[in-house]
Amino acid sequence: MNTEYAVPPIDHLAARTQAGEPRAADDLLTAMRPYCAHIRRLARALRMDPDEAMSLLGLAITLALRNWDPERGHFATWTLWQVRGLLSAQHPEPPTESWEDLCERQAQETAEEEDEDGGPEKDLARQILSETPDFLKQWLQLRILHDCSQHLAAVMLGLTHRQAMQMDIHLRRYFQSWEKVQVTV
Repeated sequence: MNTEYAVPPIDHLAARTQAGEPRAADDLLTAMRPYCAHIRRLARALRMDPDEAMSLLGLAITLALRNWDPERGHFATWTLWQVRGLLSAQHPEPPTESWEDLCERQAQETAEEEDEDGGPEKDLARQILSETPDFLKQWLQLRILHDCSQHLAAVMLGLTHRQAMQMDIHLRRYFQSWEKVQVTV
């Protein structure tokens, strides 16, 4: 009984393209056309223009050809992962609003007059910050008050990715313990 699997036509064309056959590259691009619908759906899911995503197919094939190993998977899968990576890299970040801008916008929308002392929300924020352990104060200010991403806050404080994750865990635990104290009071 023959236990070897037949090589898919796309894999065969990819191997020929890697070997340097010019005609095989054109045939490979044609053979990848059935995957265009998948790429378009992926682009829509990432809220990108599907036609722009299709323009990345040639680049994705080129990148996949560089690293493709037939022993580790089919060429079409490698190419789709390259497309996904290229689309994710171009995926626009959602606009973020700073903490101060958000507070100002909400104050304007609710048309509340601010007290000279700042009102109950600012008093609560001051109380939380004054009770925050010293090792967490800078992290809390960057992550919450300045609305920095975990990565940006870590860079600003010279922390590694692992240390930043631990600081977020400490911050989450601090808020959980603070909330428990407030509920029992």
